[in-house]
Amino acid sequence: MIFDAKSKIERYFRKNPQIKTIVITGSYGRKSAIRCIGMILGQALTVTMGVNKAADPDVVVLDYKSMSEFPEINPDIVVITSCETDEEAREFFALANRAKHVVINYNDVPQQFAKYLRNPEITTYGDELPADFYFENHDSGLDGQAGDIVNPEREHIPVVVKLIGEHNMRPVVMACAIAKMFQIDREKILAGVAAIRPVHGRMSPAKGLHNSVILDDSASTSATSLKYGMRALYNIQAPDRILVTDDVRKLAKIDFDMVSEVLILGQKPVNNAHKKVLFFTNELDLISHLGERLDENCLVLLEIPLPEIIDSYLW
Repeated sequence: MIFDAKSKIERYFRKNPQIKTIVITGSYGRKSAIRCIGMILGQALTVTMGVNKAADPDVVVLDYKSMSEFPEINPDIVVITSCETDEEAREFFALANRAKHVVINYNDVPQQFAKYLRNPEITTYGDELPADFYFENHDSGLDGQAGDIVNPEREHIPVVVKLIGEHNMRPVVMACAIAKMFQIDREKILAGVAAIRPVHGRMSPAKGLHNSVILDDSASTSATSLKYGMRALYNIQAPDRILVTDDVRKLAKIDFDMVSEVLILGQKPVNNAHKKVLFFTNELDLISHLGERLDENCLVLLEIPLPEIIDSYLW
């Protein structure tokens, strides 16, 4: 009998019930979730992204987009990192209802979508109570964040993480919650947390022109990522804060009292009148302005790729 690739994968999981499957769903944040799961669970287990028979994995992490091809596979864990629309909620929770356990981002999955959840085995994670697992921040800046990961038993576990932005701590907390389900030793969990670094282009700090500091968030595209990026920008002490973007619609989300300038790559709209907003029709003019503007007192949130203004990444 000849089996197609889909049938072979389903047979593979049926023949290897010891392999645990984790499926990542979400409007955004899936890549960060996968990276944190791999880094933290990988301290004690063999974790693969997708099926890799050669690796003899303990855990296989799958993206939800592939699950429509495998209706016979019921995941051990489904993670919902975020949800923005009713259509997404129906899709994500339909898969979550097939899982043995569901792990949900308390902050980025609106409560109104809970009506689609039928699975009683739920763990939540986020920034605060009433999430089961959350991060209690004690200090944050360009060096990262220090605080406690708090579990359902309300133990406070001190961690220092090389990540900027509250939203970037959530996948770390989520991966710690899953590691606890797998009964991984705390020392190994903490080693995995300490090893996590941002992906370039996702709130990764860099040394910029003239000793300025760049928060490179150019790989993030959602409106939500800008919201959290701006929060991080506001929370870091700097005499000058500059936002560089290419989307004039994002102006409505900016607290102009907290920024020195907003530089937009694109045509100036007729009704723009804010004195802190400057428009540039091409990258060369924008970079030329930054070359005159940047110094060691400047902190820049970069929402578009401009590698010419980055000297080197700090981590």
